[in-house]
Amino acid sequence: MTMQMQKTTDAQRHAVDSFRTFLASEVTPVVQAFRGGPIPRERMRDITQGIAEFGLPGASIAQAHGGMGLSVVTEAMLLEELCAVSSEVAHCVIGNMLVAHVLVELPQARESLRERYLPDLLAGRSFGGFYLHEGDALATAVEGDVSAWPTADGWIINGVHERVCNGHYSDLLITGVRTEAGALCHVLVAREPHGYASKIIDRPTLSGTFNTRVSFNNVRLPASHLIWEEQGGLEQRARLLEKIDAGAALLSVGLMRAVLEGGIAAVQNSGESGTAAASQPLVALKIAEMATRLDAARLMCFRAWSLIEIGTGCQMQACMARWLASEMALKACQDALQLPGGKALGTLLDLERLVREAIVLPVPHGLTDVQKLSIAKALTGISAQG
Repeated sequence: MTMQMQKTTDAQRHAVDSFRTFLASEVTPVVQAFRGGPIPRERMRDITQGIAEFGLPGASIAQAHGGMGLSVVTEAMLLEELCAVSSEVAHCVIGNMLVAHVLVELPQARESLRERYLPDLLAGRSFGGFYLHEGDALATAVEGDVSAWPTADGWIINGVHERVCNGHYSDLLITGVRTEAGALCHVLVAREPHGYASKIIDRPTLSGTFNTRVSFNNVRLPASHLIWEEQGGLEQRARLLEKIDAGAALLSVGLMRAVLEGGIAAVQNSGESGTAAASQPLVALKIAEMATRLDAARLMCFRAWSLIEIGTGCQMQACMARWLASEMALKACQDALQLPGGKALGTLLDLERLVREAIVLPVPHGLTDVQKLSIAKALTGISAQG
């Protein structure tokens, strides 16, 4: 598929510049203060309400639904700025974006859900999370399962999910459940009044975010909170997966950008010799390679976001962007460690943290080749996953 290049408009540049200024003054200090642990929910809520003023999570949502009606590409440009500042805040906002778009796309019969939950989500006053069943026995065994038993007016839900996106912060959650007949459905559950419990899993994690376990204990859910049924939900789930991969790719791009900008600043400074390290050919080559990889990954990301904007299926392109960007982010961190003045750079960027985050980017859920297998299936029409 031909990649259409779009020129950046003055309005887009102004939006990005304003958002970058806000992030530097209001978000970066909070992120630095809580580095090494989760940002408290109320502090995160303060952050997301400020971010909402600049368009996230509702930049590309129509004004009729309370969004700003901007292009998806503009939304991606704003998101890149956030990803370059904090993966934890970006994970939270991406979760909010995805749940907001699910609410917008609900049929008219579910208008009450949209009216109840979308305004607070778009204003940054509430948090959305999600868990999508992976459909294979290994994922179910590792990450738990949730069952739904029918009642006269809905379901009773019991079970546990692990690694729930935005589960720690979430006020509402989109999650897969198995019915008594074995069918997979997706429902919308609110922490209040339906009730579910979340807990950060107390074990070491390499990522800058935190694994969350969400448990459902006799949660009573009205039938009206069913959003996707097994067959009818396949298309919606596929569209959400595209956005998940495109968002994850931007997380890698943001991390790369933070490393590159810090690296450039480090090699521009004169050392004890009085000569800037950037004047050394090997250092200059390393910087050029990092910048080129960053641009390549960014272009693939924006191709995926552009296809999302026009409503074209782009699972293959989103997988390509996520896979390449994650590999390039890890390479950027490795290159930064080899630059002159690496010790000072490490302190400036908290480079050890960025390396820990980059290490896990190419291996979501522990399966390095998931993205490649999805790409191959899109190309050949044949699944190699059994």
